[in-house]
Amino acid sequence: MLQIGRVSPAVALRGMVERYWWCAGARELPVVFPGTGAELWIHLSGGVELDGALLPRAHVVCLRRTRWTPSPRGEAGFVAVRFRAGALRHFTGPGLAELADRVVSAEELWGRLGSRIVEQVAEAGPPPGTTAWARLLDRGLEELRRSHGREESRVDVAVRRIHTRPATTRVDGLARELGLTTRQLQRTFPEAAGATPKEFQRLARFRSVVRPLLLDGRTDYTQAALDAGFYDQSHFIREFRRITGEPPMAVLGRGRSHFYYPSLPRGPQTRR
Repeated sequence: MLQIGRVSPAVALRGMVERYWWCAGARELPVVFPGTGAELWIHLSGGVELDGALLPRAHVVCLRRTRWTPSPRGEAGFVAVRFRAGALRHFTGPGLAELADRVVSAEELWGRLGSRIVEQVAEAGPPPGTTAWARLLDRGLEELRRSHGREESRVDVAVRRIHTRPATTRVDGLARELGLTTRQLQRTFPEAAGATPKEFQRLARFRSVVRPLLLDGRTDYTQAALDAGFYDQSHFIREFRRITGEPPMAVLGRGRSHFYYPSLPRGPQTRR
C-alpha cells in the first residue's frame, strides 16, 4: 500500500530545508515537470529508473528545463530532502549551474561524507516505523553546510525574491535594489539557482500557477494565470505547452498525481 509522509528538519536547518518527506510502496510515480526545485533522494527499497537507466541509490536533482518521467523498479521506498529555493549551493562544492538538468550521485557529489550519510540513513530503518533517519539527516546536512561554508549573499536574496514573486519582480529593478548591475546579477545568478534570472523566473511563474491548482484539484486556471502575469489565456496555454509538452487540461484536475506539496513555514514546527 502506498504511504507518503513528512518530517520537519531541525530548527537550525529550516531556513534552507523545507521538509524531509518519505514514500513507501510506490508502484508508479508522477511525471516530474520542469521546475526550480532541488532534492536529495535516498532509496531504502526498490529503485527508480529514468529513460531506462536505474538511478543511483542516493541522488540529487536540481533545476530542470525538461519534463522527466521516472518509473519505479519494484516497490520503491525512499526518503527525500526538499531544499528551499537556491539553498542547495550552501551544501555543495559545485555551483548549481553545474548540477542543473542532471541526476547526480550523492557519493559523487559529497564523497565519503555523502556515503556515510546514506549508509546511516539506510541502517536507521524505514518510515513510518521510525524517524531516526531524520535526526541523521539533520546531523549530516549540518556537517555538509559547515564543510562548504558559503555566506549568505545578495544573490541568495535575488533567488528567493524571484521564486516567491515571479509575476512582479523585474530583474533590472531587483539588481538596483541589491546594489548590483543587471549584468552582475545575470552573471552570478546561475551558480546560485541553476539558470539565468529569466529562465528561473519563467519556471517559478509556471509553478506559481500550476502548484495551487493541482493542490486544490481545480481546472479553472484563467484567473490564476492572469494573476501570475500572463497576458491572457492563450499566452498561458502556449507557455504551458512549451514547458510541459501538453495543454493545461491534460495535466490539471482532481486526482492528478504530482510532486507538489503545501509549503511549510521556516519557523518552529512539531516533529511528525
